[in-house]
Parts: sequence; C-alpha cells; structure tokens
Amino acid sequence: MSVRLALAAALASCLIGIAGFAYGIHAGTAQEQAAQKRADDARDAERAKLQGQIDASAQQHQAAEYARQGAVREIYHESQKVIERPVYRNVCLDADGVRLLDRAAATANGEPVANSVGAAGAPADGPAQPQR
Repeated sequence: MSVRLALAAALASCLIGIAGFAYGIHAGTAQEQAAQKRADDARDAERAKLQGQIDASAQQHQAAEYARQGAVREIYHESQKVIERPVYRNVCLDADGVRLLDRAAATANGEPVANSVGAAGAPADGPAQPQR
C-alpha cells in the first residue's frame, strides 16, 4: 500500500506543479497586459496633448492669416502684348521647288525616283508671288 500511496503522492505533486505552472502563465500574461495598457494610455495622453498644441497653433496661424489678408490690398495690372513677327507666312514655291520636294519625299519613302517630265526652260527669277 505504501507504493500506491507514494504513486498517488507523486501524481498529486505533478498535478499541483502543472496547475501552478498554468496559474503562473496566466498571472504573467495579466501583468504584461496591464503594463501594455498603461503604456498605451500614456502614449494616448501624450498624443492628445501634442494634438491640442497643434490645434492651438493652427488656430493662431489662421487668425494671423485673416488679419494679414484684411490689411493687404491686391492690385492687378493688365498689359498688352505686341507680336512683332507674323506666325504664318504666305510663301509659294515655283515648279522647280515643288519638283525637288516631291523627289525628296519619294526618296525618303523608298519609292523609285521618277525623271522629271520636262526640264525647266530657265531658272526662276524668284519665288512665285501670291495673286491679289
């Protein structure tokens, strides 16, 4: 019977040790949660204090801005802009110039360059003038 009693005592001490371990974990968790809550509360109080300072500063700045805007009078000036050179020009090309442009376009597009239909009798005196 003493073996049974010793076995029961060993089992009871193991159960008590496990229960104590579980209680210790629970108590430690509760202490950590309480410490975290105190830290969170302190941080929230500091944040609220700083936000109050920011709000007060913003109100002071807004009041100063309204006072400044009331004392400032804005003046707008308009001026005319004169354009001295024309944007578009009416320039006409003679037949030789048109032929050269057609030939350059054909060369750029990889098309075979056709011979001119006829040679000009004489070089042009100058660019063609628009009819009025």
